Amino acid sequence: MTSAILFIGIILFLGQVFSSLFEKTRLPDVLPLMILGMILGPVTGLVRPEMFGDAGQIFTTLALIVVLFHSGMEFKILSLRGAMGAGFLLTTVAFGLIMMVIAWLSHVLLRIPQIYALMIGSIVAGNSTAVITPLLAKLNISPRSKAILFLEANITGGYSIVIALAMLGVAVKGGHFSAQEVGAEILLSFGIGLVLSVTAGLFWMRVLNRVRSLENAVSLTFAFVLLVYSASEYAGGDGAIATLVFGVVVGNMRLIKRLWLKRLDFKTLAFNEGEKGFFEEVEFIFKTLFFVFMGISMRVGEIHLVLLGLFFVLVKFLVRAPCVNWCTGPSTDRNDCAVMLAMCPNGLVSAVLAAMIAQELGEQGRVIPDIIYSVIFFGVILSSLMSFRIEKGGLQWVGRGLFGRHRDPAAPAPAQGAAPAVPPAGQNQGL
Repeated sequence: MTSAILFIGIILFLGQVFSSLFEKTRLPDVLPLMILGMILGPVTGLVRPEMFGDAGQIFTTLALIVVLFHSGMEFKILSLRGAMGAGFLLTTVAFGLIMMVIAWLSHVLLRIPQIYALMIGSIVAGNSTAVITPLLAKLNISPRSKAILFLEANITGGYSIVIALAMLGVAVKGGHFSAQEVGAEILLSFGIGLVLSVTAGLFWMRVLNRVRSLENAVSLTFAFVLLVYSASEYAGGDGAIATLVFGVVVGNMRLIKRLWLKRLDFKTLAFNEGEKGFFEEVEFIFKTLFFVFMGISMRVGEIHLVLLGLFFVLVKFLVRAPCVNWCTGPSTDRNDCAVMLAMCPNGLVSAVLAAMIAQELGEQGRVIPDIIYSVIFFGVILSSLMSFRIEKGGLQWVGRGLFGRHRDPAAPAPAQGAAPAVPPAGQNQGL
């Protein structure tokens, strides 16, 4: 027991060290955490996933709840205005095409059922705000391009969650897979989650002042999030989607009341900085431990699955290139387009979704986390290296060869309207 406590303490300490080193090395903390887990797990055999037993499943579910709630809480509805036009078009077209291509390749190469392949495709097609935001803060591109990438990461994260969990619901229930079943599953999950989450959000924001007067008040909000997740599961909906929607509701409550609930005569509150900071710290703890757990769970001996993950990352870049070229206007700088191409790594949400799917499907779904963990590992490496080279003036051939219809960086930039601001690099993001 003492060794386990020491192990957790060292990992959390190293997690903070790796996070701080990002400022100098541009290496996201995801990579050293995964490598540490791989050394402890498949390389040396000191730790095996089986050692965690049921605790591993509980930890994965808690990590998903924390990440989804914090991601929803940080997502601002008003920022969707910046996703209209080129941003929304790029988000939807790129996600759809990448999902379908990866799903087809997964079905053909792995010989797995179509619904399993679509789960892989929907997860791979998502992007990670947590990885993208700090990288963008270091790059010299236009505010409009930064806003598009930030919003794309948020929206594709939502797409991944909804589609992957809907597919999982159909797969767990069994039966013949059809678009109607998936659509019905999405509507059911969203319907129950939306009603329950909005109701829970209105209630919690009304009683928040009274809650704050109690001892350990912030932890009560965390407990209430767990109740929302559980209530949705018992009601026949999807707890993960309900948690995400609940986070969006409480994070945008004042705007929601002003826009849609004007006739209701009650006072709504918002989380203060201390409460937001609490959830950032909790997410950091779960993120740090989970990426090490992910490294431990990787089957490095299955080299064909590791290489397939790398192949999927390269395919993702290949499919994304024409999407960036034709979904953004010719006035967009070629270097900005090259950055948009590079900024598509997967992150924590992808990892937790893959682990959750493996738990629900058992040995039949074991291949899914193997592929996704490899995609995350290589995707973060390639995105970091490409963004660094672009910043230093390298990879100019990418802009000339793939984005020739766009504005030459040497040409004067046309006047552009204001774009939504991208959160500071230090702000913790979940997706």
